[in-house]
Amino acid sequence: MRPEVLAGIERELRQQAESEGIAHFVVGVAVFRDAKLLVVRRVEEGSHGGMWELPGGGVESGESFADCVARELFEETGLRVVRITDVLGGFDYATRTKSRVRKYSFVVEAAAGEIRLDPGEHDRYQWIDADTVDNLPMADDMRAAVFALVTTHPSR
Repeated sequence: MRPEVLAGIERELRQQAESEGIAHFVVGVAVFRDAKLLVVRRVEEGSHGGMWELPGGGVESGESFADCVARELFEETGLRVVRITDVLGGFDYATRTKSRVRKYSFVVEAAAGEIRLDPGEHDRYQWIDADTVDNLPMADDMRAAVFALVTTHPSR
């Protein structure tokens, strides 16, 4: 996806969310290899310990969605984004510190490389397909997003 197209999509997504009173954003990053999706498991001691999820995290003040996608993927897995190929719909959730947060998922092409997890955040990773999703503990909204990715996305 060309950077100017992605910037236009981000403007629209931010305007829509902000018109609904949402000012905080989180990104999820979907990486496929050999038709399997990368998921990571949160460390037991942390928030949502032992749960599986897409790599990702919060968009910092002044940060673009694309920059956040690249930063979070690298921080959590050591992988570098080559390009963002798709932007998927968002969903809202509440946190302890913010009333509502909107999460968008981005499908990326990542450079080849060994996965290096941030040991303070995640302790395992797995490449999964549709047959594996129900075997891993995940939040309901994450399971729905992951299942949609592994069953319908063209990268699979």
